[in-house]
Amino acid sequence: MKFFYSKKRVGDLSLNVVETEGEEPTLVMLHGVTRRWQTFLPVVHAFALRHKLMLVDFRGHGESDRAHEYAVTDYVDDICKLIHDHVPGPVALYGHSLGAMTVAGVAARLGHDISAIVMEDPPLQTMGTRINSTPLLSYFTGVSGFAGSTLDVGELARQLGDVKFHDPASGTELRVGSTRDDAQLRFAASCLKRLDPAVISPILQSQWLLGYNIDEVFSNLKCPSLLLQADYTTGGMLTEEDAQHVCDVNAEITRVRFPAVAHGIHWTASQQLLNTVLPFLESTR
Repeated sequence: MKFFYSKKRVGDLSLNVVETEGEEPTLVMLHGVTRRWQTFLPVVHAFALRHKLMLVDFRGHGESDRAHEYAVTDYVDDICKLIHDHVPGPVALYGHSLGAMTVAGVAARLGHDISAIVMEDPPLQTMGTRINSTPLLSYFTGVSGFAGSTLDVGELARQLGDVKFHDPASGTELRVGSTRDDAQLRFAASCLKRLDPAVISPILQSQWLLGYNIDEVFSNLKCPSLLLQADYTTGGMLTEEDAQHVCDVNAEITRVRFPAVAHGIHWTASQQLLNTVLPFLESTR
């Protein structure tokens, strides 16, 4: 498979975009906060069998331009502009974490212009009103100092692995290095080196979801919508309460749980994820 690299203009910003040849609908793939497009390498070959892919670095991430604002609605604005200006023909959306919340926001706004969406473990209120009661606040506080680091990847990975964060619910303290292996630490470090430190500020200030009305977004989804729920007890970010709530708001959402699988389902359970997502996308053609 050959990748084609370009910068796409969206308003005042240029986004780094990687594309493949393939069939329509184009599948736009959006990563989680602090990551970059390469997070989807475990699954892109399978998706490229039936789709033209467009993998995007969000504003402030990877090789995309830095910006002044980094609320979820800002990412939604960018992707709506990207689709309007640069994606002719039918479009499907896949997003992980921040990307999952973004694809929901985009689909709610663009309506029938979107053929289907896949939302992989959107954090919703785990990174909104409840962030103070989760390990995420201390985690992002701990890693924020590494954003834009000039350290080499190996040293940054070592220091990242030693970062400690606190779980308010259990009272326990964890090391980042205990939650992922050394290779995954190196990838996380390489992403942080390319991250604008300002990306993390609205998360720490509990302003990340300002203007993003979860009920309004999910009630306005008109296309086939797949919600992938990781296991919150083993590192997932979508709580049972939040997942059930959005399914109550929109009864047409297809929901699939992944027991004992952490937040990055596409990393840790790639084949299981493909066995769910591929038939779903086929059903929407």
